[in-house]
Amino acid sequence: MTSPVVWQDAFDRAKAAGTTLGLTVLDALEQQRTTPDGPFVLFEVASSSADRFGAGEIVDEETGQIWLHLMVESGSGALSAITMRKALSVAFRVPVSPLPEGLYYDGQGFDPPDADDKGNWFRFSLMVDYRYQDRVLTTP
Repeated sequence: MTSPVVWQDAFDRAKAAGTTLGLTVLDALEQQRTTPDGPFVLFEVASSSADRFGAGEIVDEETGQIWLHLMVESGSGALSAITMRKALSVAFRVPVSPLPEGLYYDGQGFDPPDADDKGNWFRFSLMVDYRYQDRVLTTP
């Protein structure tokens, strides 16, 4: 499960950072009819767990990862891709707008491209760990 609050906040941050870099940010689960010109980002969220914060608690804590897959054209070199990926990571380390209540961005991981990949595009991935705590509202 991924909470809509998490998905929307992360997507908005990724899009804002991408706009500054001239990158299109796409929902990885939307059908794309064309490939953007130049580098672009595929965005996805992977929840790893969601459970009550403690026995009897009305607060759930969800944890997972935000994935930003920076796609760069083959032959374009690594330095510009690494520079763009670093700028995307800053959007989650130094948020320019307040985080929704209960949402925390934690550590990050960087997945290098596979130099043996064939094709026109290479993937430089950024993984951002998150925690989201929300209250379970009960109906009377």
